[in-house]
Amino acid sequence: MILANTDIDNRLWDIDILGSWIEVGMVAVVVLAGIMISVPTISGYFKERKAKKNHLAPCDPKYRKMHSRIHEFLTESRVKTDADRAVVLQFHNGGNFLDGSSIKRFSLTHESCVVGTSESMNSRQNVQASTFVEMLEHLSHDNPAPQMTSELPDCHLKRHLEANHTIFWSMVPLKDARGALTVGALLSEWCSWDSAEKISEEVVIKEIRRYSRFIEGQLIQGGSTHA
Repeated sequence: MILANTDIDNRLWDIDILGSWIEVGMVAVVVLAGIMISVPTISGYFKERKAKKNHLAPCDPKYRKMHSRIHEFLTESRVKTDADRAVVLQFHNGGNFLDGSSIKRFSLTHESCVVGTSESMNSRQNVQASTFVEMLEHLSHDNPAPQMTSELPDCHLKRHLEANHTIFWSMVPLKDARGALTVGALLSEWCSWDSAEKISEEVVIKEIRRYSRFIEGQLIQGGSTHA
């Protein structure tokens, strides 16, 4: 009888241990599920917090100062290169395709023109990036040397520049805070033969490169180029 009772006790002990491990396993599963559910929420919270931190309200003095400086840099760049027009283009999303992927677009956000040269803002808003493949290709090479519009192949970029009376143009990318992502472009345009004849390739390359860095710095401070 003593042996029988001992055997029963051992079996009950084994069952009790097994039950404990099952409970531990169930708790672990619940905890893991909770973590998996909460991680996206926590991640979303920090992203939203970061976005709010980097966001400047339009009437914020820092916002006005930042964009005033960008306009000043554009004007200085235009004057030093004898260009007729200088603009900042920034890439942004513009809705989604049916497969969920975002529609990449770009818009003109800053512009400086010499007296007598028409502004181009209206024709450069919410432009679908996929129609300007030649422009994207040019940005990938990061070449600030002046280009002649007539030497472009027949493409949307060429017709767009011609519509804005651009004879020569220079374009360099604007990068994010890490220097890895192209978030926009600095475009300079010569729209008359008088200004085109004053072009110095050496000066253009030097000044366009220099002022693109100044503008990048302002955009980064304002949160426009954070990853």
